[in-house]
Amino acid sequence: MLDYNGVKCPVCGVPFQEDDDIVVCPECGAPYHRECYHQAGECIFEDLHKEGKEWAPPEAPKVPESDAEIKDRECPKCGLLNSHSTLFCNRCGTFLLDPAPLNRNTAAGNSPFSQENPTAQERPDADEGPAAPPFAPHPPFRTGMPFGAAFFDPMGGVSPADELDSGVTFGDASKLVRQNTGYYMPVFRYIKQTGKNKFNGSAFLFSGAWMLYRKQYKLGAIITSLMFFLYLAFQGAFLLLAYPTMAALAIQAGYDPAELYLFTDEQIRAISALAMQNSGDVLKIMSPLLVLVLIFICMLVIGVRGNKMYLKHCVSTVRAVKEEGADGDPGMTLQEQGGVSPTVALVVGILFFVLRTVLTFLL
Repeated sequence: MLDYNGVKCPVCGVPFQEDDDIVVCPECGAPYHRECYHQAGECIFEDLHKEGKEWAPPEAPKVPESDAEIKDRECPKCGLLNSHSTLFCNRCGTFLLDPAPLNRNTAAGNSPFSQENPTAQERPDADEGPAAPPFAPHPPFRTGMPFGAAFFDPMGGVSPADELDSGVTFGDASKLVRQNTGYYMPVFRYIKQTGKNKFNGSAFLFSGAWMLYRKQYKLGAIITSLMFFLYLAFQGAFLLLAYPTMAALAIQAGYDPAELYLFTDEQIRAISALAMQNSGDVLKIMSPLLVLVLIFICMLVIGVRGNKMYLKHCVSTVRAVKEEGADGDPGMTLQEQGGVSPTVALVVGILFFVLRTVLTFLL
């Protein structure tokens, strides 16, 4: 029998001791406490079984090079050592916690995977009275997660191992999304299960800038250009069509066009009566409003379909990274290519503001 002293049980995380009752999976050789194995019901390393590989104890943390990051975050599920700043396991996608709270729980004899509290008879220091009800995790927190994760689930209740699309898991997508995964993972699951969209307020308000912020550069550039040209059309329609037409009608009605913004209701009704005699004048006066309606429709479409477009972007990017291989570690490449780009969105917003100010001044 191999010496498992010091190796952590993959279920409870407590290192094996010499007098522990240890059982070994007959397929991959992974060791467990007998009680933990019965609690789990089966070996948790299904990926090793499918690939025909054997379990091996995790390597000890290596001393980092000058530009390398130490790998000291051990996955509580598969035991893989991940980089210190990594939030999700690069092998199975499990959320990685600070090991300190987990060790304190296990040292006290409380398994982080247990869903039962000790009864009053098992707690000699407990006050007399009814025993505490069994602990029942409440959605969106997943059962089987370490206790400390109950306060914040970055996956929003979605299992990272679940399949989002062919060859793409929610864990893969979360590595690409990075920021605000607690919102996007449940939304992606809703879209996958129902085929319907969910409205995105940020996409509605900021349109192209939101897409650039989420690194959808190609589509974001197209939408940003479209919104800019629509705004340019609004300025042109107001300054070149609506305002000159209103001024001409004011002169025709005997009013001073310089006081156009100070007209009374009676004067406006008189000008409107003249405009109604010519459908062309009505169209010119209404042209800025028509452009505003087009802008609103574009914003509404992006707000309604933004999440679905972002989902397709994530799936296609994950597949592209996996096809390239990424030197055997696609998770790191996903984290490098994913996340957000606030600088690009900010620069586009500033440029848009400057161009709008210049155009307003020139026109």
